[in-house]
Amino acid sequence: MKTKIKKSILLSLTLIIAILIAGQFSRETYSFFESSEETNNLSIILMIGDGMGFEQVKLGRWVEKGITTNFTMENLHLKLNVSTVNIDGDTTDSAAAATAMATGKKVQNKVLSVDENGTILTTMLEIAQEMGKATGVVTTTSIQHATPAGFMTHVTSRYLTAEISRQIIEEANVDVLLGGGDSDFTVEQYLIMETNNYTIVRDKAALIAAPIGKLMGIFADGHLPYEQERDLALTPSLAQMTRKAIEILDQNSKGFFLMVEGGRIDHGGHANNQVNVALETIAFAKAVREAIAYVKSNENTILIITADHETGGLMVQSEKLDSTLPLFGYTEDQNRTIQITRANQITVEWSRTGHTSKPVPLFGYGNVFTSLENNILIDNTEIFRIMNGYFNGSLTQINSTTFEMKNRNITLLLLLPTITIFTISYRKLKRRKNQQVINK
Repeated sequence: MKTKIKKSILLSLTLIIAILIAGQFSRETYSFFESSEETNNLSIILMIGDGMGFEQVKLGRWVEKGITTNFTMENLHLKLNVSTVNIDGDTTDSAAAATAMATGKKVQNKVLSVDENGTILTTMLEIAQEMGKATGVVTTTSIQHATPAGFMTHVTSRYLTAEISRQIIEEANVDVLLGGGDSDFTVEQYLIMETNNYTIVRDKAALIAAPIGKLMGIFADGHLPYEQERDLALTPSLAQMTRKAIEILDQNSKGFFLMVEGGRIDHGGHANNQVNVALETIAFAKAVREAIAYVKSNENTILIITADHETGGLMVQSEKLDSTLPLFGYTEDQNRTIQITRANQITVEWSRTGHTSKPVPLFGYGNVFTSLENNILIDNTEIFRIMNGYFNGSLTQINSTTFEMKNRNITLLLLLPTITIFTISYRKLKRRKNQQVINK
């Protein structure tokens, strides 16, 4: 009996060690792409639908395309699922998610591209700058908001707006900046940008007419209006901003890095407003089409489309859609009216007004993605590694997600039965020894 108890303890310890080792190191890897001989002119377009989960894509698709037709982005070479939890294994905010994608490092919520000691984490945008590439940031939110700020600035809290604004103006040196956030910039900061040869524009017409060169377009005091409220003549769409950014950045012979955010999908999710979520997702999908058109004719560019997290726990339930679809021949205003009507013909459910930890989609387009295995689950830090590997032209691997110790909940669930067996066996052995002492 004593020998059996000792064997149980030994087996339990072995299992505990095995689980800990597996939790730290077990990864399934997939070949990504081979080294490129020509890496000095490569470009990356990263597009982030803030709060855009699979159901948000479905809702937008049903409204814009109907039930049986996909968005173009859903038919691209690469289709992955992305885990978005923060360093503690908890539901992320946009700051921690942006940092993970921009730097390849997990942080706590609210933190923007610094580690727990306040040390600066180099972002993908900054790596591109070090390589002599042009850079751009485009968003429908304030340019100081968490996702764009995560690629340009380094602060311990996303709410340090004045410091974020200062770093954007004085340190970031991004060639194209398009979004909102006028009220958080000062007159003096705009003068600095003008001194640094930026063209500053405030409306759609000025954006379209802007010359090639450094460009700062600020189109709202805070966030840009929701798509269903946007002044179509005055405020540019996300697609129009994306097109202009690519036009300018393409002039750099060494390539570029561009981050584009459809930021107000998230806000619609927080409000559980299906119309805003649908129209913002459609606007994002139209911006994606601009990027796809560029990549089609520029084989040295890859396009990655993903989200920082899902918002609202959205579930698309059913529909009573009529046959009227938005069409190319209609005016923007006519199509928007059709979109609003169709969005209200769909029944949805929401589980919350906050973020969830649901996996989000990743769609990829470019020659390097054609042979990569689809439908695996990756961590959001892998997005940085894909981009960094592409720019370096190195042989790279992409890793499916694992139960590393940062995902402590999964590891603990695996450990609990083994720990219980160990505890019971140890107590039995101790009682037996005590009984032997008494008998003596």
